[in-house]
Amino acid sequence: MNAPMPAGLRPNQQDRPPEWAITCPVPTCKARPGNRCTTPRGRHLHAGSHPTRLDTWLVQQHAA
Repeated sequence: MNAPMPAGLRPNQQDRPPEWAITCPVPTCKARPGNRCTTPRGRHLHAGSHPTRLDTWLVQQHAA
């Protein structure tokens, strides 16, 4: 039962949304880069990140 996970089932860095490269600006979340956003109770969001995090990332990309 301890067989290694097939490479096709392992999550990739490329599968992560690009906005995960920044810290979430939502005060109740503050997800670190590379991590999913959470609710105030600590549960992961189904969407993966707050809309504010995406907006902040988009503004940073446009300014660069």
